[in-house]
Amino acid sequence: MTDAYKSVIAKVCYLYVSPGASFEDLYQEVLINIWQGMDGFRGDSKISTWIYRTAINTCITWHRKNDKHVKANSLEDLQTEPIDIADAGFSIEDYKMLQLLITNLLPLEKALITMWLDDKPYDEIAEVTGLSRSNVAVKIHRIKEKLAKMATD
Repeated sequence: MTDAYKSVIAKVCYLYVSPGASFEDLYQEVLINIWQGMDGFRGDSKISTWIYRTAINTCITWHRKNDKHVKANSLEDLQTEPIDIADAGFSIEDYKMLQLLITNLLPLEKALITMWLDDKPYDEIAEVTGLSRSNVAVKIHRIKEKLAKMATD
């Protein structure tokens, strides 16, 4: 079951990677939480929505418990990309720069922009985050402005 969603899980984990939280640690923690929580999945939402929510909440909780994490300060701090982005239409350097900028966002901002970049509809993002659809739209707009400003600074 997790094979079908491993790229989604990897994307979420990759954006929360830091010197205090390796990709492998986060990925493993997410998989454990998915397996432990599977019995509690009631089917009120799509399985992909539930997996996204579990992955994001796991990564945020990891960072709260392990307060030692440090934000990435350079491209060299980032790990090698675990996901094939060859068809994305931009270079690995562009992707790493975007990822670097995203690592400096707040946890909820990371979750919102990650789902938006994965072309999730606002309704699904709202369901995962617990925000209203209109609040999701406003926050994503502000995050995009924040990322653009960070890129030019």
